[in-house]
Amino acid sequence: MNTHSAAMFEIMAIQPELLRTFYSSVFGWTYQINAEGFAYIQFQDSPAIFRPALGGIGQADETIAGNRKGTAFYLQVSSIPETLRLVIAHGGAQIMPRTEANGYTFGMFTDPEHNLLGLIEPFAA
Repeated sequence: MNTHSAAMFEIMAIQPELLRTFYSSVFGWTYQINAEGFAYIQFQDSPAIFRPALGGIGQADETIAGNRKGTAFYLQVSSIPETLRLVIAHGGAQIMPRTEANGYTFGMFTDPEHNLLGLIEPFAA
């Protein structure tokens, strides 16, 4: 069994306020903003297969390797089509519709800053 699964994500944004609004509108996220302006997202425990995670949205800085604009994660949702509808309604774009492959169901979208993110539905028990 593999260990050391992803437990955190960051979205380093050119316009953090825009993306905080977008993700709040699509996923209902609320934020705790620290003194440097980094918006932390706390997640509740879930009965789903994924453990709770810590995420955040911060200011991109191309001169610092760890703060370059970009993303690398999938968000678990109960309905990919409904989530993609919200993504489009709030200024994002569908990249891949709900797709089944290799025992899981996923889709992809870009946010208003063209960051590519994935969506994944819970795995069957």
